[in-house]
Amino acid sequence: MAGGSGRVRRLLDVTLCGFYGFGNLGDELMAESLLDLLEKNGVSRDRVAVLSADRRAPGSREGVSMVERWSPFKVLQALRSSRTLLLGGGGLFQDSTSIRSCIYYWGVARMARLAGCKIWAFGQSIGPLRSGLAISLARDALSICKARVVRDRGSMEYLEKWGLKGEIAPDPVLAMAPGFQGMGDGDLLLVNIRPWHGGLPDTTALAAVSVQERCGLEMIAVALSDEDESIMSDLRSRGVFSPSSIVRIGGIEEARSLWSRAKAAVGMRFHFCLISALAGIPCLAVPYDPKVRFFAEDWGLPVWEGKLPSSFPGIGLNRSRIEEASERLQEVFSRVLESLLAGE
Repeated sequence: MAGGSGRVRRLLDVTLCGFYGFGNLGDELMAESLLDLLEKNGVSRDRVAVLSADRRAPGSREGVSMVERWSPFKVLQALRSSRTLLLGGGGLFQDSTSIRSCIYYWGVARMARLAGCKIWAFGQSIGPLRSGLAISLARDALSICKARVVRDRGSMEYLEKWGLKGEIAPDPVLAMAPGFQGMGDGDLLLVNIRPWHGGLPDTTALAAVSVQERCGLEMIAVALSDEDESIMSDLRSRGVFSPSSIVRIGGIEEARSLWSRAKAAVGMRFHFCLISALAGIPCLAVPYDPKVRFFAEDWGLPVWEGKLPSSFPGIGLNRSRIEEASERLQEVFSRVLESLLAGE
């Protein structure tokens, strides 16, 4: 098939690639948000493929082509049928736990280049990148992108250091903001803890206990992935903290229902903090990763630095700030998508 000339009619407008199909709520919400943004901008779901570890499409993804991400043949076949490859959000290029993530997404980007796809990145957090190989892979993959939109200052600094153009826009999940209005008057303390090194899960549990003692709220442990559920079950069994229940959130409706009953939150995961902000729930962020710290600083969320801030819980974010960010997200997405598909 002709490489990127646009003269050959391709069946798909976008092949969406990210950490999808692994049961992590944050990544699944990003996929849903990007699909909604595409649809609002005239790209119907039958013109989109999603590379996923689980090809069983949830009801909200009906009409989308689900492609087995581990099959090079099927991935290449999808890319040859697509006008663009969207590296769709999250920390795809990082080696905090393993270099495999950088290798995989670099490989898909290079396959897309061979298949004649225009490549773009949206909603990315770049880093941490510790090894020379990880840096080389990330820089090479992003260098062949036609557009690069990152979600924090630290990621923009990587691009600038590599001599690559880009811009900052909010995380794609901000598009879900309207579904979280009128919250913050409940009686629950929501707590999210993920596995991490250096004893941070235990420290986060103790921080949650301090908040509970200060506020007198019922504590609910909120798992966004199976590994969250496992670590919080272990913390409870060891008596580090005592949530009344551990709730595994599997979708956006479950999230809306739970956050509507909340008064405050303490959490590690980026999208736990983001959902709390959308819901107007004061959230104490525990920055296990630079992306969480950047989000907290940009949005004025209190950060756990070894002691509980005297002002916490205080009040949640101003609604107008959230609406402005959502409008900014949609403006940037529309402009970038239009520039990629124009003239074909």
